Amino acid sequence: MKITLTKPVTAHGEEVTELDLREPTARDVQDLGFPYIVIISDGGEAIQLQAKTIGKYASRLGGVPPSTIDLMSAADLSALSGAVMGFFGVQAGI
Repeated sequence: MKITLTKPVTAHGEEVTELDLREPTARDVQDLGFPYIVIISDGGEAIQLQAKTIGKYASRLGGVPPSTIDLMSAADLSALSGAVMGFFGVQAGI
């Protein structure tokens, strides 16, 4: 899944304008955990996104170092969050 960035970042010494995310494997989930927490209360269920875990997924699935994710704009991290959550069948209402 290709995500076009609104602002280029650097990865491996090169400018990156998009990330091509591969689908996560069971090993990825076992290593990183789920990128969200389900909160159950009397009012129903809510999903809380875990930004640090989403960043780890973006780095691993996109083949870029964590420092590249750290340099991204908030808008690009938001787009990546939606993409990562989509792999888990969860729509991120960001």
